[in-house]
Amino acid sequence: MYKIDDKARTWAEIDLSALKFNYEYAKSISGRTVICVLKADAYGHGAVECGRYLQDHCDAHMFAVATIAEAAELRDNGIRVPIMVLGYTSPEYAEMLSRLDIEQTVVDEAHAIDINRAAEQLGLIVKVHIALDTGMSRIGLYAQRDHGAAIDAAERICKLRNLEVVGMFSHLAVADDLEQEEFTLYQYRNFAIIYNGLAERGIRIRNCHVSNSAAVLNCPLQFDSVRFGISLYGMYPDSKPRMDGPLKPVMTLKSRVTQIRMLPSGSTVSYGRTFTARRNTNTAVVAAGYADGYSRKLSNHAFITIKGRKYPQIGRICMDVCMADVTDGMDADEGGVRAGDEAILIGNGGMSFEEAAEVVGTINYELTCLVTERAKRVYVNG
Repeated sequence: MYKIDDKARTWAEIDLSALKFNYEYAKSISGRTVICVLKADAYGHGAVECGRYLQDHCDAHMFAVATIAEAAELRDNGIRVPIMVLGYTSPEYAEMLSRLDIEQTVVDEAHAIDINRAAEQLGLIVKVHIALDTGMSRIGLYAQRDHGAAIDAAERICKLRNLEVVGMFSHLAVADDLEQEEFTLYQYRNFAIIYNGLAERGIRIRNCHVSNSAAVLNCPLQFDSVRFGISLYGMYPDSKPRMDGPLKPVMTLKSRVTQIRMLPSGSTVSYGRTFTARRNTNTAVVAAGYADGYSRKLSNHAFITIKGRKYPQIGRICMDVCMADVTDGMDADEGGVRAGDEAILIGNGGMSFEEAAEVVGTINYELTCLVTERAKRVYVNG
């Protein structure tokens, strides 16, 4: 069988030393156990590889994913630490949850009862985390106003015989926005009321967690654990570019220059003819397009770094290639840009994911999630 180098065309370079740095940073500033969020294939970084590294080289204590399928994939690939599923799982998978020792979120009391019934029929125990809706209005026991009802429901869940309640958590809606800090504190207070109400009834759930990445970075209020998701990968929850932030970006999207072409003044470039050369222009054809995760919305608004120098991306980004104006880098003293040169599209040494997100009109971690499987993940500094 023929082997094609992962760096032959376009690849996503994953810096494991940066991953470790961000994990240690979260531990140091929170003073709590860090739950590493590996959902959505570790936000596009590769859940299995990142999970193995965090477990084996960082002594990570716990992971969180969105679905039971994501949890099962980690178990199938040697992940031994506790794993919690943040989203809904049908009670029909109670046996799998128990057998794989996966900790399942119960999104309300009815969900808990259904999983308990399924586990009882199988003679099994399922570990669960109780979700509280303290202000996100998404999932969980409603705990924004009628706290007594939420305390009663949580107590009943804790008494279900075939469930082992190992955690209770909530999610913060605006912890990344310091102008809405009062709402974040409101959510904390709601959670604390339920926590204290259960304590008064003799119930102490051992792993309570509210803080997400934004709260870890911005708010000193913590419970037993914190969840570090997007910031584990070196990105900021508010998606604002930072030149001197404390985190280290983990992913860099890279490609190769495949061709240098000289276009006469007046030539137009790519679909729609959205770029017109105002001079004789040397263009570099780069082997990356939107089918690799290099968003078409960056067309004519991005730059590509080659040999440490920034060059404007020109014309519409195509499915498989894009072009850059490298005219100013073709002088002989620098050796010029040549076919085969490495091109940094987004990440370390190039346009940051935050800068790219501003252009696209989205959040930084949507862009990492959209880097496709065609762009092979290459792990370095491990």
